[in-house]
Amino acid sequence: MIRAATVAVLVLLTASCASTAKRTSAETMLNLRMATVLLREGRCADAEKAYRDVLHDDAKNLDAHDGLGVSLLCQGEPRGALDSFTQAVKLASEKPLYRIHRGMAYMQVAQYKEAEEDFKWAESSTNPEVHLDLAIQRGRLRQLQGDFAGAESSFAEALSRDPKNFSATLGRGVAREAQGKLEPAAQDYLDGVKLEPKNAEANLRLGLALVSLHREALGRRYLERTVELDPLGEPASKARLILESLGPEARKQ
Repeated sequence: MIRAATVAVLVLLTASCASTAKRTSAETMLNLRMATVLLREGRCADAEKAYRDVLHDDAKNLDAHDGLGVSLLCQGEPRGALDSFTQAVKLASEKPLYRIHRGMAYMQVAQYKEAEEDFKWAESSTNPEVHLDLAIQRGRLRQLQGDFAGAESSFAEALSRDPKNFSATLGRGVAREAQGKLEPAAQDYLDGVKLEPKNAEANLRLGLALVSLHREALGRRYLERTVELDPLGEPASKARLILESLGPEARKQ
């Protein structure tokens, strides 16, 4: 790793136009690692900038193209993400993860056929983690297509690979609820809350399912918990509306 003082010396020794000097491979690697950490922390805009810095010095960096796509996707920019993932696929068409990520972007712009093609291509992978991710994304694709039975099946496959996967657990609950399977859906939501007790969406969905099952008092507890967890978030807004509709009598049940 190059220390800041060393970098300063290198800049001073540059003959001209120091601001346009190309970074060393060590600096590029450092920026790439920093971008990954920022993305992991949910600082997507900062991660985007860091990935762009990497690509400025290494236009063929696969991880930077992929990471940039993920950072754009989490900021609600699927078109830009699609371009980044396509660059990664062009540079390394044999990498199934890039295909899955591009499929995710395709889903968000309602290009479901293209998403399915990328997911099908990724089936050739021998990596169990790729197949887990693939099953989850296929479940989400089926939901977008209105095929809730297919979505339930895909999420169930993901859970057979990782029984404690939060995304698959919540996804199967949503698919079951859409089919009118409220009891199994509520169980999935409860399992989701156990896996991530501070997840506002899981608490909201569990609260709503319990209210629908006429278990208002218990449902209210999870709705109130939703508001406590994320007072300014969308799940809290929905929870407040339901709580207001229940009225004070639900507390006594």
